[in-house]
Amino acid sequence: MNQLGRDFRAYVANYPIPNCTTEQVDDDHIILSTPHARGEVIFYAFEDAPEIVELRIVDAECSCEPKFFLHFELEDEARAEELFGEMASELQQEDLFGPTRVLLCCTAGLTTSMFANKLAEAAKTLSLDYTFDAIPLEQARAQGGSYDAVLLAPQVAYQRDAVAKSFPESVVVQIPAKIFASFDAGGALRMVMHLLSDHTVFPEQDVTNLKLVRDLHNDKRIMVVTAISQPRSSWIGWRIYDKGDEVAHGSITKPKHDLRDVEDLLATLHVQGWNPSDLDAIGIAVPGVINRGTVAFVSRQLTDYELGRTLYKRYGTKVFVDNNANAGAVGCYVSQNEYDSVVLHTQQTGYLVGGQGIVVDGHLVKGRKNFAGELAPLFAAVHEPDPAKRDTSNAWTSAGMCKTVAPLLAADIALLAPDAIYVAVDLLDDMDVLRKEISRYFGKKLDTYIPRLIRVTDYRERIALGELALCLQKLNNPRPHRKH
Repeated sequence: MNQLGRDFRAYVANYPIPNCTTEQVDDDHIILSTPHARGEVIFYAFEDAPEIVELRIVDAECSCEPKFFLHFELEDEARAEELFGEMASELQQEDLFGPTRVLLCCTAGLTTSMFANKLAEAAKTLSLDYTFDAIPLEQARAQGGSYDAVLLAPQVAYQRDAVAKSFPESVVVQIPAKIFASFDAGGALRMVMHLLSDHTVFPEQDVTNLKLVRDLHNDKRIMVVTAISQPRSSWIGWRIYDKGDEVAHGSITKPKHDLRDVEDLLATLHVQGWNPSDLDAIGIAVPGVINRGTVAFVSRQLTDYELGRTLYKRYGTKVFVDNNANAGAVGCYVSQNEYDSVVLHTQQTGYLVGGQGIVVDGHLVKGRKNFAGELAPLFAAVHEPDPAKRDTSNAWTSAGMCKTVAPLLAADIALLAPDAIYVAVDLLDDMDVLRKEISRYFGKKLDTYIPRLIRVTDYRERIALGELALCLQKLNNPRPHRKH
């Protein structure tokens, strides 16, 4: 154990966390216990390599999936303290492992009471610790309360902003009309899980085991790293494909998105025995504008982060970095052979502006400085250029999201005429309603040009498969057309 290891152990052992007791099990294991959760800091030693530190938070009463989990190489004292600080902050949250509380509201409460019972049954079947209450809208507005999510029936969705004021700490959204009308408890539960996701629990319906359908020469060994940033959490998953077959996988989850986590992940795997020379390439799909391996993610105050070059210099293996929406669009393309030109539109609930990946005649369109698919300027031109004047309530209801997205997709159709548009938007579950809204911009004579709209519920799978395909394209065609 070197001096850095001793100093960091002392830092952890003496870190002040309210209502938390610290137990030093041995030199390599520290347990941090609160009434609601248990944190563990575990050190692993490797010959002629820096120590690896594992940080995890689990329920104090059961060994369920961790709410916080990652490994990092103990080389940078400031980085180690920063990561532990994030973990300590999570430990202080009293409701970290409490039941997820969901409130349903409609005019009188009768219909939502029946729906709440169905949701409770669905959650019990999936062994999820969820509770559901249903009360009339006016009662909810008057009493407020502590809920993780408040779901509004479609007929009262217009009061969303007023309800949100009574539940300032809750996610307040409309239940999509199609889900509510059919009492689709599974669909509503999946929506809630995604909205509140810490990326440790996924509905089984999201795992589709997509396969490459397009004819791509696939004799390579490739690692794919996928990063997804959400308002409440960050998730990074990794997979190793050997000739197309997945041979290893894993993930980390934490509250904040930081591309240094990708570096930490690869460094940890390297120390644990992963040899980058065994790989033909590492493909990384992350949010932001990607230009020659450099990442700019304005909403996270990230500019000119040289992720690709940093990792190539460190490991000597080819590293390809792509925008995750672009990778997702390629995933949509390579997983079928019916459509040659596709657009993938992705947008998180609560966000007025989404992003797109575009494939035309089998080529990924990235454009000058890889800016294609960044929709903020188009949104400003179509809707409202002044951010202060934008109606943010549209990002929380199905009708509002439909009106927001439809003109953007109409522009895609007018400019690109894709064969299909894939829609990865939680609140847009009814593609017939979306198509009807888009048709307003075309009229009866032109609405035959509106392509098929396909709802995407397996976004992560599409990204991973698309990044694999992008790596294969770049390895097999090292000097491709500019669109690739």
